[in-house]
Amino acid sequence: MIAYKFLREGRVGPFSGVAWPAPGEWLHGGGGARACEARVHGCRVEDLPEWMDHELWHVELGGDVAVDCGKLVADRGRLVERVAPWDAEFMAGYAEACALRARDCALTLLAAGSPAHAALAACADAEQLAAAGAVLGPLDAREERAAGYAGDTARHVLGARSDPATAPIHAAVNGFIAAHAAAFAQDDVTAVGRERAWQSDWLARRLAL
Repeated sequence: MIAYKFLREGRVGPFSGVAWPAPGEWLHGGGGARACEARVHGCRVEDLPEWMDHELWHVELGGDVAVDCGKLVADRGRLVERVAPWDAEFMAGYAEACALRARDCALTLLAAGSPAHAALAACADAEQLAAAGAVLGPLDAREERAAGYAGDTARHVLGARSDPATAPIHAAVNGFIAAHAAAFAQDDVTAVGRERAWQSDWLARRLAL
């Protein structure tokens, strides 16, 4: 089965600490006490927003393969090919896409035509969004929380761009914030799943997965 795998730099598993062998060589589950050691883990496209790290690979999973808690688990796996477009610049772009989604959620709670609504609506990128967040003026508690989500995501984009080594963290956090901003704006916890689906579709289209 062909799937995907996020790894730290140097093909290292982020939770197990196990270094995956060179592409084409099988890695077998070690049967350890921890779940990350007992079997080999991978992702479906829909799982990608939950597991981001520095490297993204196409992997082949073999043996018994099952879905478990938002990931795939298998008896063995081997790297096939690295997904080349997944780099720090791409991660920052994904983080910015999530920031603009959080901005859109905030706009649904701000009064149309108000200065705050106009200021956020005019933001086309994270830099503008971060600047606008500091001058929105008085807001009620619900508006302030929604605008806060947008401001937080903007700062994570700037963090990813200023320190590319931290880009996977900022990208993952922005996906989380955007999903919960959607749930807050819609007052509907199921919006988290819909926003995560939007994120995975965004990734799949731009990474040609």
